[in-house]
Amino acid sequence: MNSDYEIWEAFKAGDKSALSYIYCQHFHSLFQYGIRFKDDPEFVKDCIQDAFYQLMKAGRQLSTTDNIRYYLFRTLKNVIYKRFEKERKAQLSEILTFNAPFSLEEEILEKENITTTEKALAGALKNLSSRQREIIYLRYECEMEYEKICEIMNLKNDSARKLVFRAIKALREAIDGRSETPVLFFFRFAPKYVF
Repeated sequence: MNSDYEIWEAFKAGDKSALSYIYCQHFHSLFQYGIRFKDDPEFVKDCIQDAFYQLMKAGRQLSTTDNIRYYLFRTLKNVIYKRFEKERKAQLSEILTFNAPFSLEEEILEKENITTTEKALAGALKNLSSRQREIIYLRYECEMEYEKICEIMNLKNDSARKLVFRAIKALREAIDGRSETPVLFFFRFAPKYVF
């Protein structure tokens, strides 16, 4: 297939091969994103199925996009919100927390040669707020632009930038004086090991 725009337009027109391509290309990243909201694989798979069903049902009414992954993340998050609303009538902010188990933390703790800096960073990642973990995940693991992050998280651009700044600041403070390596090094050069 070609660009995201062309694939999306084919999907909107009802092309089954475009649907299959989108599903196969994005299922894993959708699952990884969804599992951070609720650690229940069956729940997340059901939500992904519902998201695709809604998209197929909407068909030509869907808006145009040149970033399918962003569109799917946004749709999945909306489905998860609606599922939580149905299951529980409690406060959504308490129910829907972004729980990102950092594989960097797990990997660091399993190694024999755990450095002081790595311990501090692992602890700091664990202590970030739910929103900070989500925005760090979207920005550095998924490499999304602020514009798309703002739409997914319902934030203004300035708020998103401040949230990333505060998260990075907390990480820096946790390893302050322990390392010459910038905190963003862990996100830029080893993104697969961060989340």
